[in-house]
Amino acid sequence: MRISALISERPPADCSCEYCEAGAGVPSATRVDPPPPFGGCSIAPRWSRSVGRRQYSRVVTSPTVHDHAPRRPAIVRGATTAGMVVGGFLFDVAALPNVPGASTLDRAGDIRITGLGTTLMLLILIAWITVIWRRRLPLIALAAGALLAAVGVSYILVLVAAFATAQRYPERVRRLGIPVAALIGLYVLREVTTSWGGALPWYFTTRIDAQFEGSWIIASVGCAVMSFGVTVGILLLSHTRAKAQQSVAWAERELHRADALTEQMVRQAERERIARDMHDALAHRLSVVSLHAGALEAAAAAGAGSDSAGQAGQIARTVREQTHAALQDMRGLIGDLRGRAHADSASPASMRAVGALLMELRAGGADVRTYVVMEGAERASALLDNAVFRVVQEALTNAIKHAPGAPIDVFVQVEPSTGARIRITNPVHAHGGSRVPGGTNGILGMRERVAALGGQAWLGAHEGAFIVDVSLPWLERG
Repeated sequence: MRISALISERPPADCSCEYCEAGAGVPSATRVDPPPPFGGCSIAPRWSRSVGRRQYSRVVTSPTVHDHAPRRPAIVRGATTAGMVVGGFLFDVAALPNVPGASTLDRAGDIRITGLGTTLMLLILIAWITVIWRRRLPLIALAAGALLAAVGVSYILVLVAAFATAQRYPERVRRLGIPVAALIGLYVLREVTTSWGGALPWYFTTRIDAQFEGSWIIASVGCAVMSFGVTVGILLLSHTRAKAQQSVAWAERELHRADALTEQMVRQAERERIARDMHDALAHRLSVVSLHAGALEAAAAAGAGSDSAGQAGQIARTVREQTHAALQDMRGLIGDLRGRAHADSASPASMRAVGALLMELRAGGADVRTYVVMEGAERASALLDNAVFRVVQEALTNAIKHAPGAPIDVFVQVEPSTGARIRITNPVHAHGGSRVPGGTNGILGMRERVAALGGQAWLGAHEGAFIVDVSLPWLERG
């Protein structure tokens, strides 16, 4: 199953909570529903965001956690219900002496059931059968319990049905508690002031008139208060457990979603890193190839002399080497994308390769004026080592792409005490426009690299020159 912002999940077929039966388990795409109180189904939350007039949502695949509390086996639930029906029926039958005329005492002091008592026994049986549907239709059981209490049998079914109703409709607990307490209070008041009641003292004294004695009045009131208090306590405990289980399930859902989002962010960061490396490496190689191709064209136009032929041959070899290096870079990056452990690696992106990079440009005829000082390069971390090389590489690539033939000033200084300072300048649009098409990915990639290391970068045109000025903090190799 999937947790997503716009895909609705159906609740299980056996889900009987109010939330699912009300159809709220399939909310609209833009509604965020809070978890239902005191347990129940919570598959409703959906994450969506509105930006302007467009709405989008990210589908996150993760294990689904349903917020139901663990349900007991069906055989256990059935046995519990059967025990309640049978036990409640027997208890209320034993309470028939509470109703005047339902039973009589013979000369031996034994109780005999009258015709009214037989009718009440049938009524008690029907009333307690409604307990079977106490989870789905608790109000029916509550009405049956109120009828038994009004007749004068007992208020036990009222408490059982009130407990089920409070679980089914938790938002009605306060409105339900007052009528139930009032009903039990009236029952006790009638029991201690009229001839109704008397079953409790009879079982202990065999005298029905003992119900008007002070001790039995206190006993009747105490039983009522204790029964109501125990019911309220069990209800609060049940609600607390349900909320705790729901909170745990909610936390598990959020944890799975956070894990999925974290994995997506890691993958996206890796894709962006590979995209930057691919751009920096291949763009530089192709720019150098373009530079040498222009030199080769110029050498061919100069004539067929021995010097021109030798120069053309050297340029052709350089073009072949750069093309081969570009292919190696491509193989290494594709290997990274596919996750192959033994893929052909790309060219080493190390600050110690900056010298070779500058020599390649000079071999192609570029006018490069350099000042390069590096101390402790072998102590630099891999991130700093790679960033220095890539920034220099991309800055040189931009220079030969957008200002071909213009002089390039390169200043690179790396020291453990001060970090790395890179400054590369070239005239803007010298000798015409660029021969190689380009975008803004290179500048964006340089900014991202510098920001990732906590450095500073200034890139842009100033007084007729394009300047790349980067400062990076020193990071020691771990």
